[in-house]
Amino acid sequence: MSFADLAIPSPIRSAFTYSVPEGASLEPGMRVLVEFRKKSAIGVVLSLRENLPEGVAPGRIKPIVEVLDESPSLSAPLLELMQWMSSYYFAPIGEAVRAALPARMLDPAPPRTTRPSAPAEIAALHEDAFLLTAEQSFAIEEIAGRARSNAHSTCLIHGVTGSGKTEVYLRLFERLAAEGRQGLLLVPEIGLTPQLAGRAAARFGERVAVYHSALTDAQRHAQWRRMRSGEVDVVIGTRSALFAPLPSLGAIVVDEEHDGSYKQDEGFTYNGRDCAVMRAHLEKVLCVLGSATPSLESAANARSGKYGLLSLGSRTGNASMPSVEIVDMRAARRSGDGMGFSSLSPALHRAISETIERGEQALLFVGRRGFASALICESCGERIGCPNCDISLCAHSDRRGDFLSCHCCDFRAPYPESCPSCGSLELVPAGHGTQRLEAEIADFFPGASVARLDSDMAGGQKERNRIFRGMRRGEIDILVGTQMVTKGHDFPGITLVGVVSADHSLHMPDFRSAERTLQLITQVAGRAGRGKKPGRVIIQTWQPEHPSIAAAAKNDFEGFLDAELAYRKRAGYPPFSKIACARVSAVRQDAARDAAGQVGSILRAEAAGCPGISILGPAPAPVEKQRNRWRWHLLVKAANQRELALVLSRAQARIESEVPRAARVSLDVDPATLM
Repeated sequence: MSFADLAIPSPIRSAFTYSVPEGASLEPGMRVLVEFRKKSAIGVVLSLRENLPEGVAPGRIKPIVEVLDESPSLSAPLLELMQWMSSYYFAPIGEAVRAALPARMLDPAPPRTTRPSAPAEIAALHEDAFLLTAEQSFAIEEIAGRARSNAHSTCLIHGVTGSGKTEVYLRLFERLAAEGRQGLLLVPEIGLTPQLAGRAAARFGERVAVYHSALTDAQRHAQWRRMRSGEVDVVIGTRSALFAPLPSLGAIVVDEEHDGSYKQDEGFTYNGRDCAVMRAHLEKVLCVLGSATPSLESAANARSGKYGLLSLGSRTGNASMPSVEIVDMRAARRSGDGMGFSSLSPALHRAISETIERGEQALLFVGRRGFASALICESCGERIGCPNCDISLCAHSDRRGDFLSCHCCDFRAPYPESCPSCGSLELVPAGHGTQRLEAEIADFFPGASVARLDSDMAGGQKERNRIFRGMRRGEIDILVGTQMVTKGHDFPGITLVGVVSADHSLHMPDFRSAERTLQLITQVAGRAGRGKKPGRVIIQTWQPEHPSIAAAAKNDFEGFLDAELAYRKRAGYPPFSKIACARVSAVRQDAARDAAGQVGSILRAEAAGCPGISILGPAPAPVEKQRNRWRWHLLVKAANQRELALVLSRAQARIESEVPRAARVSLDVDPATLM
């Protein structure tokens, strides 16, 4: 009798062993139907064995009920990738399976009788003939040569905003398609897929697939089948497209590689960018990372020679980089000059007016959605807080009226008639969000067409696409938005970008706050002047002397990189160390505190004798209460990945057996945020 080790979606970290029916033809990567916890479940074969694992009695082994595949659903490299991810991120192997396959392929219920699902439609976006710059031509030849070598390598393309990185990717994919090979392009946001897929469809026709979480289960399954059968040359998608089943994969491209959206921050906390590099290694293909503001980890790898480095230092089409002006809001407030409670400084107000008079477009970035960041009592200073989380409720407004909302747990409440603390009626909104700025702009410029782009928009992706079309056609004069407007969008008509508040991300208690601020300002500033007319950027800030803001204004990424790497080295943060965050939460405050102390004791005991390990904490999380759970954090810093994995693996077993079940403990390796 032979046996199979299976990955079954569940919180249990280990694989499960089942017996293989006599005469069954089974290979790793195939799906099978089994009985699991007295219910039917679908698992994926990880490996086959002739003997049972040590200590397992034959009588406890259940048989596989049915083999569901004639050939593996997951290739050998994808299977190896899933096992590496499970080990590296200390996650259940079954959760990796859940991420890798469409939901329909893991549903043990009998399939419904439905018409075959059509793939998601892609509207081809035709462009004028593209004249390559010398830098682009060199980059294409370099990465195409690497792709032809049939060996793994990783290359970072550091290109300024508007330098034509997307054209480089598409030219690479054209060469791969001519050789019968496929390309995978990962993007950080679903909103970027229509424009990129449209450009790809203009060149590859129907041999383009999109893959992301906004597709229905049926659409995802249909796209999965197309990709696996080799019907597509190019796949464009978000983090989940990392697992696209491509039999002739030739290269993986991670666009905007610095973006935090590549990190799954709940449940199975993997980093899509880093896993793309690992998949390329396992598939023995090229991985291209692209960004105008590379992550410090990728930039350091390029400086050390671990990654290849290609630079695109000028914009395409003879476009120039925008001029940048910093407005010191401290001086603006002191001078008065008619600001009042407006979000706009006089300089930005005048610039918007001049832009509209010239028939050009403006983009205004603000770091928070909603109307205001808090509702404050002028009498006692009380901020109206969320009952479930340790943060203020944000003021919002929609067609049904005004309300308060929590951006952590989505709690909603009507505006209170009086202060719950002192009874005063003097409640005022504080801070500026997208809705408040949109309302101000409509008042200041009544003849202008104004649109807002944030996650509160009604209509979802359809409304976003309508706004994107309106911007490209020049039908919108002023676009107000959050980070959604900073990522990869190309609107040639924008000549003015206003960063309404450049300081929002600087206040975060996180060692990456300076890096994120630079990236955010540089990316949003890069939306200006991408067409034939020159661009202008106005940055409003209360900290004009801060290195992140000064470097972004001068487009001095290398200078910022030198200073920030020096700081990270002194402080022992990545890329000069490996870190993991142990997150502890419980319904009761004392239970969370006590469990965090227990976790800290376990980690320190297991780290004894490892001089390269340091444990910081436990300490309350920056947002101590979230969704009615009290939260504590510990930070594990290690000199290298081997030591980190050794300590965490030993500690994990003890944490699971010794820490009371009233507390939840999760280990986040390479955390994107310490919040």
